[in-house]
Amino acid sequence: MTDRDSPAVPDVPYAVVFVVHGGELEFKAAMLAVSLRARLDPQARLVAALARPAAQWGELSAASYRLYRQLNIELREIDNPFGASYPIGNKFAALALGEEQGHTLFLDSDMYCMAAPDFDDLSRFDAALKPADMALVPSDVGYWRPLYELAELELPAAKVLTSCSEEVMPPYYNAGFIWVRNAPRLAERWLALAERIQVTAGVEHKWPWLDQLALPLALQQLGYHPRVLTERYNFPLHLKPWSAGNQPLFCHYHDPASLLREPSLLDDLQALLQDWPSLGEVLRQDPRWTALLQRRPVVEPPRAAVDLLITGLPRSGTSYFCRLLSEREDTVIINEPAAIFPALLENPRPWGIPRLYAEMRRELLAGRAVPNKHRDGRLLDDTARGYDQATAYRAQACSPAFTLGTKNTLAYLARLSAIRQVMPWVRCVALIRHPYDCLDSWARTFEHLRNAAVQEQPLGHPDDPGLTGWQRKALLEITRTQCLPLRRALWWRYLAWQLLDAGDALRWLRYEDLLGAPRERAECLVADGPLPALEPVRWQVAMDQEERELIATVVAEVAEKFRYVL
Repeated sequence: MTDRDSPAVPDVPYAVVFVVHGGELEFKAAMLAVSLRARLDPQARLVAALARPAAQWGELSAASYRLYRQLNIELREIDNPFGASYPIGNKFAALALGEEQGHTLFLDSDMYCMAAPDFDDLSRFDAALKPADMALVPSDVGYWRPLYELAELELPAAKVLTSCSEEVMPPYYNAGFIWVRNAPRLAERWLALAERIQVTAGVEHKWPWLDQLALPLALQQLGYHPRVLTERYNFPLHLKPWSAGNQPLFCHYHDPASLLREPSLLDDLQALLQDWPSLGEVLRQDPRWTALLQRRPVVEPPRAAVDLLITGLPRSGTSYFCRLLSEREDTVIINEPAAIFPALLENPRPWGIPRLYAEMRRELLAGRAVPNKHRDGRLLDDTARGYDQATAYRAQACSPAFTLGTKNTLAYLARLSAIRQVMPWVRCVALIRHPYDCLDSWARTFEHLRNAAVQEQPLGHPDDPGLTGWQRKALLEITRTQCLPLRRALWWRYLAWQLLDAGDALRWLRYEDLLGAPRERAECLVADGPLPALEPVRWQVAMDQEERELIATVVAEVAEKFRYVL
């Protein structure tokens, strides 16, 4: 079924309810309203719960009132039982407006509907919800058992898995998508339990998660056995890029900035605006939302944007390689962006990396600056010499399909496989350098390289849960080695094996080959051209023979695979 086709009329009655009031929520609710009317049964009952009093929550504009009349959406006034101190409390009153005999779908206002769910299938269940994205409250039974006792319930044996952080915990749901039978009954029970938790001393983390704490208790008191839904029904666009979704039905975007990094969603919105131009009248009242109305330029001729991930061994010429690439036409390279670390660490699967790429594209295409290691607009070719701090970097004009690359050595090597899982389209390239030359540079530059301080790395340390057993064993061996030259050599060997173990997922080039024809070799590496044949390469630096022999004892086997002469 295409977006323009009329959806099949379901056999069961249902209503869809969401909250609206003045301010930021006016624009979010307007987008949700149009996307719902465009995708759902034309006769579906849609209810906008209008928070009152207007002096407290803000009045809607005349443009919004016109839009809701055109969409045939009911505007029903509600009062927040918790007052202005807890805006989320509007949910309790809104859900009470739903169907008593049939089912109701309550949606957070910062949702966008891409396609209609199968309401006939959902009607088999008393309730259906997606687990929370992550555990925002403690996940242990010691925290939850007193809550269930407060509701005179037994703590259930069932557990849920939070959808992003993958934490196992007692039932804990995202309250932005609630499908439930007899919504007024649930709303009454939900509110009563929330009020009980509110006044109970000793309950930690109740604000602002009061609604999510009370929700599973209310469902259990009613004897409902919720169907656990996948992210398709409540896709966390603020945490994951659109490309991570399996054709989401509803996107939970939280903020217009999340939408602005997703070309597919912007194209979809443009199509809706053609049928419902009144939505544009609402959004034009605020500059943050007006940006959604701007048409994206068409790429001529059509071609796909390229995402590059640049890694390799430290001191193997990766910064020099980045400068070469940055001077290509329509290419932007960000050297060692600090934002990758929280992106790699926030969840078991690093969805933050493709999200970061999308956010960078959004900022660069808008002409805004991003942090980068450069001087006067030209990337630093050696971060060990001189200034090594990121400052505001404004790229030259880019076409929508420009090439975007980011570089990090140790962090990307530690998470290469995981990044490929969430970003299978990314083109991964790496550099390596002769062990004698590379290790000589380690001994004379950064302290963490000089000391081979693997235990101090934010990723790739011996306790990193993302490592395999043999990786952890190898790193522990490095930490136990007291002789610094040998310790550094063991780390070089470990990192070199990461390149080889990546197989076809990673293309690598020796630094010595890059120097032979810098621009040509750099282009071949990123464009999948033929790489130079591996001829034997000797070292360049003067190094004590005893130290060379010490290094050779541990790196010889892997160095030989790169045709390095020791």
